[in-house]
Amino acid sequence: MILQTAEEMKKVAGSNFAKLKADALASDDFKNLVKGIETQAEKGLCEYTYYHNTNKQVVSIFQQVLIENGYKAARHMSGLGLNIKW
Repeated sequence: MILQTAEEMKKVAGSNFAKLKADALASDDFKNLVKGIETQAEKGLCEYTYYHNTNKQVVSIFQQVLIENGYKAARHMSGLGLNIKW
């Protein structure tokens, strides 16, 4: 077995992360997050708590996208949830 260089592994990780991000943003989980925000806003509220069952990396992606779109998103200590405000 040959150990790949750190630079090569960085390329692999970047490529796979881009795919993970695209998959996460096309997922039912992201659709549910958006629907949850919309539902709360329709109730006159400006915050939503989102939980994901298994994947901290997906929660990080959602947090990044929310912040890029002007939301405040803080992760729960477990890493599997977000407190979202707008």
